Amino acid sequence: MSEYVYINGRFYRAGKARIPVNDRGFLYGDGVFETMRSYNGSVFMLSSHLNRLFHSLEVLKFYPVFDRSHIEDAVLKTLAKNRLTRGDAYIKIMVTRGDHSGALHFSSGSRLRVIIIAKKLKPYHGAIYSEGADIISSSIKRQASGDQAYKHKLMSYFDNLYEKDRAHSQGAFESIFLTRDKLVLEGSTTNIFMVKCSRVYTPALTQNILPGITRKVVLDLCRANRIRVWEKKLHYCDLINADEVFLTNSIVEVIPVRKIDVHRLESLVPGKITIKLMSMYGAQKNFTKEKEDINI
Repeated sequence: MSEYVYINGRFYRAGKARIPVNDRGFLYGDGVFETMRSYNGSVFMLSSHLNRLFHSLEVLKFYPVFDRSHIEDAVLKTLAKNRLTRGDAYIKIMVTRGDHSGALHFSSGSRLRVIIIAKKLKPYHGAIYSEGADIISSSIKRQASGDQAYKHKLMSYFDNLYEKDRAHSQGAFESIFLTRDKLVLEGSTTNIFMVKCSRVYTPALTQNILPGITRKVVLDLCRANRIRVWEKKLHYCDLINADEVFLTNSIVEVIPVRKIDVHRLESLVPGKITIKLMSMYGAQKNFTKEKEDINI
């Protein structure tokens, strides 16, 4: 946990940080969040994370009185307050609709509650990157499309937590949401990609998936480096017969997959394209850090 937690403009020692029991985020999961990673004090893709956060606040009728620069400044101050300007850090922004007034409808008069935590990042074991992760199919079946809730990082996160726990209990890293027709959607905390015949595929944003920030970085890297990539519907059979499969999110970056349920990928893990994207992602984050240092 953070040594200091930011709540609405003030810092509190972690053991003293409190929110009221009538906070709508606590009562109803009525809030949104962003999870980010910093490298030596530089938050990777901070602008993209704030774009997504403020898009969610607008679409979901949170009516913020603060702007992007206010949140950006608060994030950087939280890192500094926790002495996290060296090494890697985990950062989480949470915005709730504030105290519950008794009415369930949304009100433009709500005083939102902004909470930011930052802590030293505990990296995943190197073996997961060099040998690959095991994943399982979710027991929860989603609709393929039509539910805009999946486009936002909502604090009502139980389905994701339940599936993450199922994966853990089976010795796997991640659980992948499927439809009843076995269309592939996303992981409980990740986006998913596959490679077939040197072409990269990932589920399209027209389906019920999160527009992941790292997902977008990987797509941009593919297009900038002449790696053929498609966003399209993928079936479970496509996944288990892929040459390569990998997962992405802001904390784990790019992780190769070696096994899906009982199906072990037949090709070498990590595969050639996955290794290339892992390397390019590393170069991208280093370039972004150097660019920000120059701008400072």
